[in-house]
Amino acid sequence: MIRNRGDFLRFVLMAFGAAMVLGHTASAASKGTGKANRLLTEPSPYLQQHAYNPVNWYPWGEEAFAKARKENKPILLSVGYATCHWCHVMERESYSDAKIAELLNTSFVAIKVDRERRPEVDEIYILATQLITQQSGGWPNNVILTPDLLPFFGGTYFPRDQFSTLLNQVAVEWTVNRAAITAEGQRIGGLVDRVMSHREAAKELTPEVVRKAVSEATRDYDVFNGGVGQTAKFPRESLLLFLLDQAEKHGDETAREVALTTLDAMIKGGIHDHVGGGFHRYTVDPAWVVPHFEKMLYNQAGIGRALVQAHRITGDVKYAEAAHRMFNYVLRDMASKTGAFYSAFDADSKGGSEESEEGLFYVWTPDELVKVLGKDDADFAAKVFDITPTGNFEGNNVLHMPESLTDTAKKLNLEQAALKARLAGMLERLRTWREENRAAPFRDEKILTAWNGAMITALAEAGVAFNEPRYTKAAVRAANFFWTDMGAEKGELMRQHYQGKPSLIATQEGYVLLSLAFVSLYDVTMEAQWLERAKSLAAAMHTRFYDKKAGNYFMTTAGSGFYRPKTATDGDLPSGNAAAIDLFARLARRDLDPEYRSMAEAIMASISGNAVIQPASNAYTLRAADQLLRGETGQKQFIAKGRVLAEARTMPDGKSVKVSIRVAEGWHVNANQPLEDAFIPTVIETVGGKADGVTISYPEPLKRKLGFHDDVLALYEGEVGVEITSGSPDTMPRKLALTLQACSDQICLEPETVTLPVMIN
Repeated sequence: MIRNRGDFLRFVLMAFGAAMVLGHTASAASKGTGKANRLLTEPSPYLQQHAYNPVNWYPWGEEAFAKARKENKPILLSVGYATCHWCHVMERESYSDAKIAELLNTSFVAIKVDRERRPEVDEIYILATQLITQQSGGWPNNVILTPDLLPFFGGTYFPRDQFSTLLNQVAVEWTVNRAAITAEGQRIGGLVDRVMSHREAAKELTPEVVRKAVSEATRDYDVFNGGVGQTAKFPRESLLLFLLDQAEKHGDETAREVALTTLDAMIKGGIHDHVGGGFHRYTVDPAWVVPHFEKMLYNQAGIGRALVQAHRITGDVKYAEAAHRMFNYVLRDMASKTGAFYSAFDADSKGGSEESEEGLFYVWTPDELVKVLGKDDADFAAKVFDITPTGNFEGNNVLHMPESLTDTAKKLNLEQAALKARLAGMLERLRTWREENRAAPFRDEKILTAWNGAMITALAEAGVAFNEPRYTKAAVRAANFFWTDMGAEKGELMRQHYQGKPSLIATQEGYVLLSLAFVSLYDVTMEAQWLERAKSLAAAMHTRFYDKKAGNYFMTTAGSGFYRPKTATDGDLPSGNAAAIDLFARLARRDLDPEYRSMAEAIMASISGNAVIQPASNAYTLRAADQLLRGETGQKQFIAKGRVLAEARTMPDGKSVKVSIRVAEGWHVNANQPLEDAFIPTVIETVGGKADGVTISYPEPLKRKLGFHDDVLALYEGEVGVEITSGSPDTMPRKLALTLQACSDQICLEPETVTLPVMIN
């Protein structure tokens, strides 16, 4: 029996450790056969997956809390999501088990939470588990709470017998040692409060500080396999985007190497679905070979943005090809009838047995390849994708490329174009056969606002980068759905849409990521409505979520459990506060209102200290701050508070570039050769690379008088083009610097210099 807090903590850690050891060897239990519980009508596929458990589940809400308080029972809070492999395993083994259900129903109040639907609950209680176990945590996250929702125990997956022992022990201790357990809950709750509210003093984000952050964030770079970390590999999209920005804007070679080698490894690896397109959530090995087979919408969005930027930086077609495969997958398999995008595909799928198996839809044997492709093509595929009789995943093969396409083509004595053509045909045959002959993984058809905002941004950026109207059209259609059908038009944005119905007010993350999507669509279409929608939604976000005391944003409009959380760090998606810096920085460059920059600076001051101390966990924060302080990256550059728009694109001959400068009505910029020395000329210069043989031809200026000046001026108005030519594509500049000053009849704004990446047609 546990007599004091120290004994209780030792028991907690022992139970957690045993769970981790036994987790991969547990046998499945028989499913419960009871009638449906109250989760059946919940608008969540994950909760509905537990609707026929014999457990008397409650959704998160006052009904469950009141029952726990009235009956003075501890709460078993189980947090997961619909496409989580170990959530499924625990559902089969434990939550479908009659004896465990009886124990839970008698001694606990059991609450089931979909972490994707209620990220604020997940944010609080995953941190509690991390603090209790001193480990990274994961899902399912099983936390035991006092009736006041304070956590005193936490762990992830437990095998059935271990879980039964744990629940019995806690039930006994709750009866005989409640005061100590309550004190432990108060202690852990206090730790959660301190961690979530902790803010380092503001730090000035100078170029030197940001360069140091690159070094710190990539300290654990895997020089052999790419990526950061030496065990399981995650894409870490926020970090990738920060590194790519540093490479593009500042020529940081360390950032460039880490970002590009990571993307190269992902494109070749098993994390990339070579057959169907898209990327899995992570790999369980350091070499990117064997994935955890879930496919999440947010991963596709972040990786898609990174691939677009990598192509812009390097011009290497492999990044564009991987991006196209990914976006085609999303538009084919994740788009709903509304135009918005579904959340995820499961890691598990069914084969010949009743139970689902992890990765079954995606893996191959040599015999299957022969059956689908024939002997010659199967042998060819085996060489390219390292297919063996023993396999690399439970006797099967995850397709991956040990070598680059260039090296593989040399090894097979083929031209790279011929290799690509042959592979494309073979992979399409495999995709068609897979879809027709295998049970597809479960698709979580929740439509989440925040994740869709990220995907709309990715599609918009790809539409510009690849001059692909199909991507832009899909982004516009999805964005219109959220504006009209999900409450954005009225400032009451909803969090999710499922089975035809919206529900829950969106989190701050949903507001800010959708606002950023609207800004991205403005950049693509130049339709003023998108900028106005972004500003409207940003204002609603500020009203609902702003913490005046701290200068940043809460996740939700009210507290969840015992706390009102804020996202502390960047993850696969940027934190809500990092995204808010990004949003206000972008609005400040597109609108004359000076308040946007002030708002971005206030948020930056509140979180910059944490970002400098922990750069790897705050990479998007650093990216957003650098964009605010030192300008944006991107195909189109807004200058003079949005009064000037510039972009550079190669012409079809490959030997010339056209820089388009669009000046808003009522505004002008000075010509390349002003008629007075005091005026700032419009100048384009090459940045880096070879400039030999490059000539720059400026258009003829307009010459006329303006109200504020007596003499004739040489001006550019409307849309003008500057042509840059070279004798060879090899000497064409990849990056240009544009300097200009914009004026109206009344005022002149400060001169600005922006960097223009040269878009490749």
